[in-house]
Amino acid sequence: MSLLAEHNALELEDRASLILPRESNKSQDIISEEHISIDSLTLIQNIIANKDGIYVVVSGFLCNFMVFGVGFSYGVFQEFYKSQDGPLSHCSDFQVAMVGTFGTALTYTCGIFNKTLLTYLKPRTLMLIGSILMSAGLILAGFCTELYQFILTQGLIYGVGSSFVYLPPVVCAPMFFNKHRAIAMGLLFSGTGFGGLAIAPLTRYLVSEIGFRWCLRTLGLINLALTILASTLVREPPVGTFKSNNKLFNINQLGSWKVCLQLAGSLLQAAGYLIPLIYMSSYAQTLGFTRGQGALFIGLNNAINAVFKVIFGFGGDEIGRLNMIIICNLLSAVTVFGLWYVESKSAYIGFIVLYGVFSGAIISLLPTCLLELFGAANYQSLSSIMYFCRGVGNFLGSPLAGLMIVNSGVKASDYKLPIIYNGVLLVASTACLAGVWGIAYTEKRQKTWKI
Repeated sequence: MSLLAEHNALELEDRASLILPRESNKSQDIISEEHISIDSLTLIQNIIANKDGIYVVVSGFLCNFMVFGVGFSYGVFQEFYKSQDGPLSHCSDFQVAMVGTFGTALTYTCGIFNKTLLTYLKPRTLMLIGSILMSAGLILAGFCTELYQFILTQGLIYGVGSSFVYLPPVVCAPMFFNKHRAIAMGLLFSGTGFGGLAIAPLTRYLVSEIGFRWCLRTLGLINLALTILASTLVREPPVGTFKSNNKLFNINQLGSWKVCLQLAGSLLQAAGYLIPLIYMSSYAQTLGFTRGQGALFIGLNNAINAVFKVIFGFGGDEIGRLNMIIICNLLSAVTVFGLWYVESKSAYIGFIVLYGVFSGAIISLLPTCLLELFGAANYQSLSSIMYFCRGVGNFLGSPLAGLMIVNSGVKASDYKLPIIYNGVLLVASTACLAGVWGIAYTEKRQKTWKI
């Protein structure tokens, strides 16, 4: 009887083991669903709790959309200005490139005054002033006939105004985030790509339909509406050091090798970054593409750039922001030498796509790196110096590349020297940033590759 009882007990246990796992699985599914719902609720609560940070990201997105949407679409204007029907047909590539370069460079170089201006003015007030100046520069350019007039309006006035619009949300946004700082900045800077995607084809359409003069005036009015909206969304970060003093920058900071290499890497990357965008449309025509296709390429490159700024922002949070910058900067140089240097339609399309993938990460991740490498107390003054250096880099980039174009850029081979120059700038930038990584690694108490 005892053996029979034991056998029956084991049989019951086996049957139970067939049933219990199902019950266990059900309970695990319920727990998993509850966990997901709790995580989703926590995420929503975190977003609501950081609504000021979200407002600043949206503000920055709108500013990048207009500032660099117009700036990165200058290749369309340059192509028309140099055409037989254009107002600057008698000018060289270098001279015409100076208009767009001047505007983009001033967007950055005026950043040196950002800290002092934000000591006396609220971010919203500074952005409103910039919105008026930026829009006035575009509208007034619609009345210009001479090179110096375009430089004063589409270059100087637009550039100073765009700096006042662009920098406040860019400087304020990183201070509202910690864990997801890189992806937040990726979303903010994705406005540059989406702006280029929208504005480059729009510019091409408006120039052909209503002429370049009304095109500029229309862009000026659109800019006024969007940047005023952006100024209402910006918020001052709740950080005590944000208005600590009104010095332009601390000269002692320049005595650090880490700071100098960071600034040199930013300058060299800025010098190389815009060269493909400025000459993308004109180079495409040497391969047999049409003007319309050239404008489409600018938009396509910017769209890809926008998407991958967000993707690499997420990746930067995972593997380290500086690591992601170095990888993307190096791969940008590889695309220049490996694809743009090849005189082929298919290779050039590959370059447009892949350069769009890799080239934008440094722009979106640099502010987060500054904050992490040098601390919140030094962040604002260093960001001012960094953007000033990027502006200097713009002056050393596309204008000098324009001087290297031979035979007025009639054939693809006429662009060989600018392409090599572009690739060398990006390689040199990567080397400087790798030096920053090495110094940061040695300074860490707990050695880790994630920087």
